[in-house]
Amino acid sequence: MNILLASEVIHPGGAETFILRLAQALHQQGHNVQVFVFYEELLNRELCKIFAPDVTVTAATIPNSKVLGKMDGLMFRLKQDHSFRRRHIKASLKKLIAQHKTDVIHSHLLKVDELCLETVGDTIPVVNTIHGDYLQFFNKTKNNIAIPLLNYVQKAKSNLSKLAKVTCISDKQLDFFKEHFPTETKGKLNKIYNGYRGNITEQPEALREQLGISKDAFVFGMVSRGIAEKGWQIAIDAFLKLNNKDTHLVLVGSSDYLSSLKEQYSQHKNIHFTGHANNPINWINIFDAGLLPSTYPSESLPTVIIEYLYCDVPTISSDAGEITNMTGQSSTPSGIIVPIENDKVSVDKTYEAMNTFITNRERYEQYKTNTKACYQQFDMDKCVEAYTAVYQQAIDKT
Repeated sequence: MNILLASEVIHPGGAETFILRLAQALHQQGHNVQVFVFYEELLNRELCKIFAPDVTVTAATIPNSKVLGKMDGLMFRLKQDHSFRRRHIKASLKKLIAQHKTDVIHSHLLKVDELCLETVGDTIPVVNTIHGDYLQFFNKTKNNIAIPLLNYVQKAKSNLSKLAKVTCISDKQLDFFKEHFPTETKGKLNKIYNGYRGNITEQPEALREQLGISKDAFVFGMVSRGIAEKGWQIAIDAFLKLNNKDTHLVLVGSSDYLSSLKEQYSQHKNIHFTGHANNPINWINIFDAGLLPSTYPSESLPTVIIEYLYCDVPTISSDAGEITNMTGQSSTPSGIIVPIENDKVSVDKTYEAMNTFITNRERYEQYKTNTKACYQQFDMDKCVEAYTAVYQQAIDKT
């Protein structure tokens, strides 16, 4: 099967690294795979080498891209729904499709869905994966909050009507489309968890030594985007409340927000800010417990939860998005859920969960054992099998 995966950008992030991992896994299953990216300047080649070393990743050819980008920005501010870069992206996509003899396009995110559908018309089926933007844009539009897109409702309905299949990664997403776009998605919805296959490249002992953490110390850790809604402050406050010199908190991420936290807590020797990591499971592999007290409204299937499970790391997290199901709470719990109440995660309850991990060793070990069962939901071979079935169904209907 000739499969083309399309994205606006490739940079550190759950959706983008999943695209690369899936592309590599499809290639290993014998498919002819290409990844197409809109913007060369937003294409992280290092990530491609790490997660999809055998897959060709092509960026659109856009002459004077920076100048045209500024012109596009001006048009947006003037509320004119026109892009000067768009025709160049479409031309590059058409050329790649012809060279690749593409059978099916797998698109990611609303703007990419729109351009791919406009480019191929009825000639090639386009399937997509929902990563959160359709829901986020809907909620913000409903509440009169600005989004980086004009005419959201019109574009969402058009995309969903034309897509061959709409793949959700959470029950929340399925419910959303059934409620708000039932006609456009009738008979198209399916749910597939993102697959994951990690590659640990650094020894945990060396990383612990780098941070000055003894092998007997208990390490809480967190990896995520560097925005406040992910719960960094909650993690820090709960950790400080432990007041346990034999515990450490390792925070992996990069942003101005995290830089300000690093400066604020620079005197706390047991709190470590590592900065950005292209392959964060190297750090996760030194964690004894993984944190994600997120209140992020568009949380769906956080990749970091899958990474915690992959590394046999029990979790303390909120019930945002699909996390309750991901961590097996109904059958094989791999950690403790601290619920979101009034749009907040309790520092006290997060502290209590962290203290439980330290003081109740039997319970902690059971959570650790259960991580293996929970991770099986995200087995990459299962994911590839499910997507190839979706691709074939889409091709057969064309």
